[in-house]
Amino acid sequence: MRIREVSLAVLCAAALAAPASAQVATKKFPWQPVGGIQNIDLTTEEVVVGQVRFDLGSTLKGTPIRKSSAKVRVRIDNNSETDEEVGVAVVVFDKEGNVVAAGSNGTKWGYLGKGDRVYYDIDFPYLYRRLDQASDFMVTLETKAKATKHGKMPTEEAPPAPEPTPIP
Repeated sequence: MRIREVSLAVLCAAALAAPASAQVATKKFPWQPVGGIQNIDLTTEEVVVGQVRFDLGSTLKGTPIRKSSAKVRVRIDNNSETDEEVGVAVVVFDKEGNVVAAGSNGTKWGYLGKGDRVYYDIDFPYLYRRLDQASDFMVTLETKAKATKHGKMPTEEAPPAPEPTPIP
């Protein structure tokens, strides 16, 4: 009976610890791109957004679709020792704090491999008309390490072994 109680406690602790392994970081930056490019530093654990490249785009013409080609290209480096699931969002504001562009992208299939670099294009297809009035922008990075074959996250410590029950 004691082993069952310990096993149940270990399973509950593992279930509660798994969501805690996801990391998130958000930071606001002044709008200062040079030639559309701005180097930034936003990190969760060892996954880094190091650069954004803004493209103000244009409205598609000669078509009934009112859509913009405005976008931002985000560079992400996975400097960790594990594969990571990655999500990133960019929101651009004017001087008054109004949103002038917003979008998100991330890992759709598989993981960003350890030591790999990826570029995500984030489109601003419909909210773009005042992008030329940008004053600052916010980037949010969300990551979650890939679980090992045993279901543990790489940073989790193994639970202690249960105490042996003495035989009477």
